[in-house]
Amino acid sequence: MAVFDLSWDPIIKYIKDQHSAYLRKELTAQRERHIQDTRIHCCLYFINPTGHSLRPVDIIVMKMLSDVVNVVPVIAKSDSLTLEERDRFKAKVCFFPSRAFLEPY
Repeated sequence: MAVFDLSWDPIIKYIKDQHSAYLRKELTAQRERHIQDTRIHCCLYFINPTGHSLRPVDIIVMKMLSDVVNVVPVIAKSDSLTLEERDRFKAKVCFFPSRAFLEPY
């Protein structure tokens, strides 16, 4: 087993807990007039700009997160890449959802 096998579990648990807490408040008989919405609706996933491709851990984590929240991949520090490198890396990141059987939103 690799070190990163369960590194996303606390994040996914937190997202699910927020959705469950909101649902519990919404389903009570004496519902509050205003329920504070603490649910997570979107996750910005920053990808290290290696210039080559996505790391396996990035693919796994984005796949796991996409089951519970919308994931928006962001190339971090993309200004450190040349325009050609950035375009190639961006194409690889955009190609990722179809390879990982993810539903794009």
